[in-house]
Amino acid sequence: MRLTAAFFLTITFLASPAALADPNSQGEGLFQARCNMCHGTGMGGAPLMEKLSALSTDSIIEKMTTGTMAPMAAGLSDSDKKEIAEFIAKKS
Repeated sequence: MRLTAAFFLTITFLASPAALADPNSQGEGLFQARCNMCHGTGMGGAPLMEKLSALSTDSIIEKMTTGTMAPMAAGLSDSDKKEIAEFIAKKS
């Protein structure tokens, strides 16, 4: 019985970080995969994160949907764009 209880406590402990993960972690992962190459280094004159984080979430989404970043954001869902924008703007 103690072994069973220990097993379930272990499983609960290991599973809990995923349940408590930062909701923007997916946005951060998407940013790292799709945006950081330029916006993390300033490559090609891309604005760095400090400048991007001053923008509103809606403005960032607009740039990825119909603005200058639309070609680079091709293939991202609306949800992906929202998560990236929230990560950048540090809003949830």
